[in-house]
Amino acid sequence: MKKLLIGASVLLLSTGAFAQTTMSGSSARFGLKAGVNLSTYSGTGVADLDYKNNVGYNVTAFGDFGIGNNFFIQPGVSLQNKGAKLESSGTIAGTTTTGTFKQDVMAIEVPVNAVVRIPTGDAGAIQVSAGPYVGFNISGKNKYSGSYTNAGTASSTFTDRDLNFGSETSDDLSSIDFGANFGLAYRTNSGILVGANYGLGLSNLIPSDSRTNDVKLRNRVLGFSVGYSF
Repeated sequence: MKKLLIGASVLLLSTGAFAQTTMSGSSARFGLKAGVNLSTYSGTGVADLDYKNNVGYNVTAFGDFGIGNNFFIQPGVSLQNKGAKLESSGTIAGTTTTGTFKQDVMAIEVPVNAVVRIPTGDAGAIQVSAGPYVGFNISGKNKYSGSYTNAGTASSTFTDRDLNFGSETSDDLSSIDFGANFGLAYRTNSGILVGANYGLGLSNLIPSDSRTNDVKLRNRVLGFSVGYSF
């Protein structure tokens, strides 16, 4: 999916300059969109695990500021629900574990995207976007469902707990994330917007005091949203 979105972005950005102009350099509008996230992690070293998608949500306020014919800059402020899941069932060193571990993370992101608009007649226009984002992890929780049994003793359950963000070894994740967004959307001339976005995390989420050369953890987020701009 990542390669598909990146390929579509490159193709449409290269052809967008030839589209008819219906949005000038003096145009500006504002909007709000919200939707569903399918988020996971990409890890290396001991963090290279079989992560499953965590279902979350996204809410974004944004502005479109035209700087050329059908080309504009789109800054925004976004609330992003991220994280991942791990499922376990097996026995290691006498400990039998069965259950699901889920990490929910709430982040405030500030994306700044460059957008090419490709008009499709009187109906609306395709919008292709790409750009950087910086994110700030503000809250989160580790959630467990299941139990473990140690060498035949009574079964115990895991305890949910809040996440700590920072750079120390006692922290769970780094407090700051940055990466790149790639988006594809359709906006009708009445202002209704439907789209998809892929967030490619580039920073290491492992707290800096706990990092080694081969251990990295990065966000991967596929989001779908609907919205309105005017």
